[in-house]
Amino acid sequence: MVQYETKIGDRWYPVVRYDTAHGVAHKDVLNHRGLREKVMLGEMDYKEALNLADADIRENWTSYKAQFLR
Repeated sequence: MVQYETKIGDRWYPVVRYDTAHGVAHKDVLNHRGLREKVMLGEMDYKEALNLADADIRENWTSYKAQFLR
């Protein structure tokens, strides 16, 4: 699992999470109300999913945070 979290006040919140629960690579995008969007990553091995997650979060964390706060 790879997860980006942001701190608001004294509390940490998950913003985007990549994992392979149930044997399928996917991304969960969350918001401050706890709602989420699940994005399936298709046929991808765990190494590819890890590399994608790392690159995506590094490149897009500011956009994920803005979306989380809306």
